[in-house]
Amino acid sequence: MTSQHPPSSRLQADGVRLAYDDAVVVDDLDLQVPDGQITVIVGPNACGKSTLLRSLARLLKPSAGRVLLDGDLIHSMPTKEVARRLGLLPQSPIAPEGILVVDLVARGRTPHQKLFQQWSESDERAVRAALTATDTLELADRAVDELSGGQRQRVWIAMALAQETELLLLDEPTTFLDITHQIDVLDLVRDLNEHEGRTVVVVLHDLNLACRYAHHIVMMREGDIVASGPPAQVITADSVRDVFGLRSVVIDDPISATPLVIPADQRQHDRSDDQ
Repeated sequence: MTSQHPPSSRLQADGVRLAYDDAVVVDDLDLQVPDGQITVIVGPNACGKSTLLRSLARLLKPSAGRVLLDGDLIHSMPTKEVARRLGLLPQSPIAPEGILVVDLVARGRTPHQKLFQQWSESDERAVRAALTATDTLELADRAVDELSGGQRQRVWIAMALAQETELLLLDEPTTFLDITHQIDVLDLVRDLNEHEGRTVVVVLHDLNLACRYAHHIVMMREGDIVASGPPAQVITADSVRDVFGLRSVVIDDPISATPLVIPADQRQHDRSDDQ
């Protein structure tokens, strides 16, 4: 398996062990998030992708090792300071009952509030820009719990964007979205990276979308990073078989020239193995 260490990284994990009670999910893991790039974490269910992201976002403290943000121990930093530098969209967030879309998105501005200045024109601009970017401006005065799953997901992304951090962590941001809105969200992520220089880390299940949008892919299996680097080096027929147990052919995507995983007929292979 391949492994490449990016030359510059504001966010990194050194030898981390992550556990829930006594159940160790990740052990002795090293990761450097490349600055100014889109990093996509892929791997089978329950391999530790979301657990790793929670640790990078300061939500889960390692039982060993350390997570560094700008060279400082992230778990020793004030919560508000971390939130001004790093934004997170967790998996399946829950909104307060009855809250309006505009009020939920405005919560992304909380880290920027000062004791004697609770709201400003820059806060107003950031919220409007986030709503516009996610195509949710027309939903601003609706209750979040009245929206469809896809609409809610875009509103949560808007809240993360309103936070205006240079580092953005997204845990399965395309969940509940149809293919059109999946592409819209990932195009938005790419625009934030290309035009605003934001560093983005995304957990995705779709390997082909991961390859199309990532500069850097981290492939995990059973709590370990088994490969990392550019998509063309990481996503191969061998790695897909070894990590996902899936026989496939990997060709160049005719649109993006990135790896395109085409699953083989598993039944045919199963019959051949039985003979």
